[in-house]
Amino acid sequence: MRSRTKHVEAEDASPLAGWMYADLLLALMVIFLATISFVPNLANSSAAVTTQIKQISSGYNYNKGLSLVYNGFNSALIADDIANFKRSEGLPADAEIIYAQILGGFDVKTENPDDGKLRALEFSIKLSKNSPQLFATAATNLGSNLVLKPDEIALRLTFVAKIK
Repeated sequence: MRSRTKHVEAEDASPLAGWMYADLLLALMVIFLATISFVPNLANSSAAVTTQIKQISSGYNYNKGLSLVYNGFNSALIADDIANFKRSEGLPADAEIIYAQILGGFDVKTENPDDGKLRALEFSIKLSKNSPQLFATAATNLGSNLVLKPDEIALRLTFVAKIK
């Protein structure tokens, strides 16, 4: 006796049609974006394009900053510490401070971090009054640090050589 052939239904891919359409659309979008990114704009000829880039070789950022902790304000001591750092690290004498972070200490048990920030603010005001030439071009950031004692102020400085 002959065996009957079983009818096998064809695989239905209609639920995948939406995903295939989305994938094709995404592929076309990627191709389109890639082609418009690399097509030169012929309206601007190379003769019309000019650059205003000035290469400066004498200016450089110094990647090693100066970190100091003071128990009180003494502008002469701060100026001496900065001059000694410049000399020991081989920085030019006219190198500027471009960033100053001033952190005030506070007592964790009896004070909050804002008290340390107020101490840093007072120190910053004294610096700007007594040594305005040192910090004229510096961006200043004030903060507090719980590691510092209430009478301590940390001063972190970043230098850059003057552009000539």
